[in-house]
Order: sequence, then structure tokens, then C-alpha cells
Amino acid sequence: MSLQAVLRAGRAVRGRLPGLSGNARAVHGSSLRSSGSRSLLVAVGAAVTAGLVAGYKHLQRAEMASLDPGQELEKRLAGFMAPPVTDPEQLRRHSGDMKSRMELLIMDTQADVCRALERADGGAAFTVDRWQRTEGGGGVSCVLQDGNVFEKAGVNVSVVHGYLSEESIQQMRSRGKNLKTKDGKLPFCAMGVSSVIHPKNPHVPTIHFNYRYFEIEEADGNKQWWFGGGTDLTPTYLNQEDVVHFHQTLKEACDQHSPKFYPKFKKW
Repeated sequence: MSLQAVLRAGRAVRGRLPGLSGNARAVHGSSLRSSGSRSLLVAVGAAVTAGLVAGYKHLQRAEMASLDPGQELEKRLAGFMAPPVTDPEQLRRHSGDMKSRMELLIMDTQADVCRALERADGGAAFTVDRWQRTEGGGGVSCVLQDGNVFEKAGVNVSVVHGYLSEESIQQMRSRGKNLKTKDGKLPFCAMGVSSVIHPKNPHVPTIHFNYRYFEIEEADGNKQWWFGGGTDLTPTYLNQEDVVHFHQTLKEACDQHSPKFYPKFKKW
């Protein structure tokens, strides 16, 4: 357990109230008052940190190599919250494709974050809903609510595909994209993992993240793709140590690739 997490827990239990953040969300009426408040708050901090670290470690592999020949995909699938949207056999056949690698990555991330939050809560478990999209694709929605620590937490994956509308194609072309369509159609695939986590205790900030991938395939078979996303804290009571810890975690992840990334992405 980090010293920062312990300090945050102790301060919250003692009831010290730093100044309100200018963009803070509404204060929840409930807070943790039992003798176990300290350990619960430490657990919340650990879960949020674990979620960030898990998510970023997986996202650091967005450029990852395809599955090693000796790796058993079944073991990886068994760790997911639900079966992936894409048929596992198709993922296996196209293991070198970026969209296959990304789908496995976001399913891994979802499972890691959900299990970290369940451990921190110590009571409630995630309800899992695997859904399908009529136009193509689907997703896995995981929701935990009315727990010991969390009022509500959602960790969701979506993987959708189809054809871009003519309006969307024109918008992309207006931004300088020279796109080759076939019969006016442009296939696309979009996927991502997102989460919003609301602790019961107003001294613990809400956290949000979403990481996504978008791919189009032109008439000549050429593929163009983009990554996007972000993460943020929304405190009720602003705690500078939370802010420092949050940004330090992100900086450490970015620095593993380039020291220029963190200041660039923070400003962006």
C-alpha cells in the first residue's frame, strides 16, 4: 500500500475538508462512518490506482506484437468478464490485425479493472450484460452498484462495425482525408473500453476513462486507423495529493515510451 493512499485515507476519516473544486460534482449524501472507514478508503485508492495501472499497461501494448505462437488464447479468453464480441476463431485467424489485438486488449483491461474494484468493495459484484448491435458488433457492459465502497461503477466494452454514412465520409474528407469508397460505401470498425466509478465517500474522487480505436477500409484494401481517449478525476473535495498521484501514474506510463508524451497529452 502506498504512503499516499494511507495519508489520503487518514485525512478523509479525520474529516479534513480541503477547498471545493470549481468543477466538482454534487456532494453525495452518504459517507463512510464505520470503524472500517480507513481500510475501505485505502482499498478504494488501491483499486483506482490498480485500474489505471492495468489500463495503461495494456494500452502500452497498443503497438503490441501479435499473439505468441505458443500462447494459448483459451486461457486469455477464460479471464474475460464475458466472451469477446468477435468469434474467438476469427480472432485467432487474424491475430496479427490491429483490430483483433485491440479487442483482446480492451477485454483484458475490462476484466482487470472489474476485479480490482470488486476486491476493493469487498461486497458487491459486477453484473455482466453481453449485448449485440443489429447493425453489426456488440459489447459487454459490467455494472456494480450499492456496494460497501462504491455507489456505482461501470466498465464497458463496445466493438461495432458497419458502413459510414455519406455525411460522415464527407466530414472526414473535409478534414483532408482522401478516402476511396466502393459504390459510395466505406466499411468501419470502432471499439473501446470506458469506465465511470462513483465512490460513496465524497472525499474520494469520481474517476472516468475511455480508450478507443477506429478503423476504416478503403476500396483498394488500404486501412487507416486512429487511437483516442482520455481519463480524468472529478473530486467533490479537492485533494492535491490525489491530483499528484493521478498525474504521476499517467506520467510514468507515458515516460516508458517518450518523455515528450505526458506534457503533450496533458495539454491536449
